[in-house]
Amino acid sequence: MAVKNDSLLALLLAYSASHRARVLGHPEPTLRIAFWVDDIFPALREALDDPDRNFSNSNLATAIMLTSLEIVSPKIFGYDIPWQRHLGLAREVIKVRPGGLRGFQDNFRQDPVCSFLFSWAAYLDVIGSLTGGPKDASSSWIFDYELDDIVDGYDEIDCIMGFTTRCCYLLANIADLARKCDAERISEDSNVRDDWEPSNEVAFRAAELKTAVMKSMKQDPMPCKHIHKAGDIEKWDKKEMESTNSAYHWAALVHLYRRVLGRRSGDKDVQVAVENIITVLGRIPPGGTAESCLLFPMFTAGCDTQSEDHRALILNRLMSAERHGMTQAHNARRLMQLVWETKRPWETLVSTEFIG
Repeated sequence: MAVKNDSLLALLLAYSASHRARVLGHPEPTLRIAFWVDDIFPALREALDDPDRNFSNSNLATAIMLTSLEIVSPKIFGYDIPWQRHLGLAREVIKVRPGGLRGFQDNFRQDPVCSFLFSWAAYLDVIGSLTGGPKDASSSWIFDYELDDIVDGYDEIDCIMGFTTRCCYLLANIADLARKCDAERISEDSNVRDDWEPSNEVAFRAAELKTAVMKSMKQDPMPCKHIHKAGDIEKWDKKEMESTNSAYHWAALVHLYRRVLGRRSGDKDVQVAVENIITVLGRIPPGGTAESCLLFPMFTAGCDTQSEDHRALILNRLMSAERHGMTQAHNARRLMQLVWETKRPWETLVSTEFIG
């Protein structure tokens, strides 16, 4: 796609240049990046003015890429446009274009490009909604595609996301429920209401989701189809992929217990989930690519662990991820340390951080 689309190619160059500079500890080449991306916003606006809404895959990929670049390098374009707005645009493109991501197909997974775009957008949307996303946002568009995945690889580990597609839909459900509960549980002055309890309806839904998460963890995860097609099945590290998948499931339960059911950090179930994330983390070699995929579970466990040793362990792993040039790892570490210093829940301190 990028070879055939100047805007997308410019964004890939900008992303690569920004990341390389941060890995090497050099200043980002802002003037060069500004030159590359100068025509992107006018071109995208022109494309989105199409009255028939025939937005191309390249248009959608551009909106998603803008989100990713803003996350890893805020304000790199010289504009104060938060990643949430770019993600909102990507959501809107998916919703309104004829056929969404399916087009004229029965199952969007039949098209490798649409499958890739779904995984990319869904990951950003779900993790963004669980962390620093806008409180009025919803990941509901994702559920329009769940049936496609149920019949076509529900328990495949999506190598874009790092967990199974079944887990993706569970995280999306928890994100929507947590967002609604946070609005009730956290006061306007960003303090948790000690007397807050979930409604019977919310408690029942949380119990259903807990059961579904536990069931999902018992499934035997499989590599995604494109690994088979590429002939790379021998390179598939089953231990690492299963560990990453498991970490996201346990992190999902922490968010369910803490934000939907309103349990305290020291609650037994919360600590069991945290301990399991720590255990899984021990199976992932430090400094590897899998470690970079575990930012969300590591942050989740780090904020609620009661052990100083585990805090030190997670702090070291986050600092290791920072060396990969990940701005969001730096932001996650700073926020986690602020949680330790203030003894306040992270969701009362978060601003616009994307933690994933």
